[in-house]
Amino acid sequence: MDDLVEQPLPWSLADVLRRQVDDLDPVSHRIVEAAAVLGHRIPFDLLADVTGTGEDELITVLRDLVTRGVLVESGEDEFAFRHALVREAIADQMLGRQRRRLHEAALDVLLAGGASDPAMVAHHARGAGRYDDLIAAARRGTALYLSIGSAYQALQLAEMGLDELPDDPGLLAGAARAAWLAGLLDDALRYGRRWRDLAGAAIDRSEALYLLVRIAWESREPAEMRTLTHEIETLIAELPPGEGQARAMNAIAQSAYLRDELDAALLWCERALALAEEFDLPTIRLTALLEKGSALTERPHTAADGRKILATVVDEAEKAEQWVLAASALNMLVQGEPPSSPIEHAETLERMRVDAERAGFESMAVATYFQGRARLAVRAGDLGAAIAALEEGREQDSGLRRRGRWADYHGVFLAGLYLEAGELDGVERIIADLAAVPNNPPTVIPGLAFNLACRRGDLPRAEAALDEFIAALAGQSWRSGEQAQDLVAAALDAGLPAHRLDQMGRELLDADVWDAYRTLVDAQLAEVRGQHADALAGYESIIEAHILAPATRGTVRVGAARCLLAADRRAEATAHVAAATSLLGQWRGWRVAQLDRVRTQLGLAPADAPAAVTGPAALTPREREVAVLISDGLTNTELARRLYISPKTAAVHVSNILRKLGVSSRTEVGDVVGRS
Repeated sequence: MDDLVEQPLPWSLADVLRRQVDDLDPVSHRIVEAAAVLGHRIPFDLLADVTGTGEDELITVLRDLVTRGVLVESGEDEFAFRHALVREAIADQMLGRQRRRLHEAALDVLLAGGASDPAMVAHHARGAGRYDDLIAAARRGTALYLSIGSAYQALQLAEMGLDELPDDPGLLAGAARAAWLAGLLDDALRYGRRWRDLAGAAIDRSEALYLLVRIAWESREPAEMRTLTHEIETLIAELPPGEGQARAMNAIAQSAYLRDELDAALLWCERALALAEEFDLPTIRLTALLEKGSALTERPHTAADGRKILATVVDEAEKAEQWVLAASALNMLVQGEPPSSPIEHAETLERMRVDAERAGFESMAVATYFQGRARLAVRAGDLGAAIAALEEGREQDSGLRRRGRWADYHGVFLAGLYLEAGELDGVERIIADLAAVPNNPPTVIPGLAFNLACRRGDLPRAEAALDEFIAALAGQSWRSGEQAQDLVAAALDAGLPAHRLDQMGRELLDADVWDAYRTLVDAQLAEVRGQHADALAGYESIIEAHILAPATRGTVRVGAARCLLAADRRAEATAHVAAATSLLGQWRGWRVAQLDRVRTQLGLAPADAPAAVTGPAALTPREREVAVLISDGLTNTELARRLYISPKTAAVHVSNILRKLGVSSRTEVGDVVGRS
């Protein structure tokens, strides 16, 4: 495609386009040729200086070109060709020496005026063949555009410089960082490796290794991460105490954290912090605090301390305009334990998006932002909004899908929400999409396949997928309580045998999962064993657990109601059902189906049913007849004898009448019927 773009226009088309300016006078023709060489943006003052045209004369020519439809006024004192093909056709018919002289004239004007646009300087330096000026502009521009969050423009300039000076460490460093921020992992890896190999100073090499560790993780290359980590450890032994050694320590801390070796990560963070304190290295300190806070948030008993550290990093990084650090810390806060306030959660998410955009951090500003919106919707109990956010994010990110961690950033999360909603065909499509992506984490596809098979009632397929999932889980050093309760719920729905459920309970949980999730799984398993008292105690201990999303707390309430019904404690069960109905009000799928089954047992309408008619108007003709007899004081036996029905049928009528009238005693029936 790039080769096709570079091809000249067909002669017939070029001839048609050039006819728009064939009848220009010589001065106007000279000006339009200069404009074609100046590029996409044509500043008035630059065009005047390059052509040596006075202001009044240039205004007259430009007005004529705008009237002809050749140019448009694109900004304050700035013009552009209405159609790029016209500009190309005009430039193509010029002599190479003509174009080069115009580029050189533009470059001299820009340099004499201390031009603030390095991209324009580099463009004209290349056209003029002045490569020293090109390299200088590329270096300055790469740093400038990285500092203002223009990752793609920084990469473009760095690559322009590298075309002429391919072994320049500074340009390689800028290209690697810009490509990583833009999510172009293959390019980032290529430039990062070259930067590491050519870095003259150990401090630059440690910085390159820090970035390469991150890229290897995002590319799902664990072997590469281990190799890089070993290289960093060797480098540390060669470095004297100071900035270079501290950077290398941060790189190892990052690697350990990303590989779930939390104790090692914390140890290296403390070492880096000590050096940062000793040698007054503020950026090193913030980076080490980011890694430390991130590691602490992974464990329930240290999560609060981790969040405090991350909040400090955000404030200090924003003051220092270290936008990548600030956005990364905010991302950890968004994805970790949710704030108690949805407003606070939304503000944190928006703050992350703004800082990520300032950094030019494409994957975080787009993909992570939409995931954050989906998480916020889940915390609000709104399944439809969560799915819509992920579908929008997946659509916006579809043109940027690439190998590695971001290949289908939203896929697994969206599949989980589709499973919640019962949109099983959508889950199957996502599994197929993920199967086409290399280097998926080993548990991803088997876990989704197991859940899908359970929800479809395909027990043989579920058992096979479970075996595959548990085998893959053996190589994973961490466990997810959220995943555990979700998979156990699916297994219960499919009717997996007891020994398989016990196996899941053992394999899916460890000491580091949140207590509320462990309690929920234990209660689910106790309930299926018929241990209703134990299950009820577990459910009721976590009905207000903040770590659980509203939909999960709704399921906890439903479980408690089932256990209470088993003990014939209907009033208490009804209270839990009422709470669950509120929590699941904007949800759908299997959780709501479970709720409706319990509501049916209690004689209530489904949760999503229209409001039922209540009071005397809700009674059938037969029930109204029974109600009158109840108000006369007849017992169930007397009702049966009077109406020629069995006592059991009479009792059912009485129960329905009490429920529809909203009363709890036979005496109250007489009062309501009498009033009506």
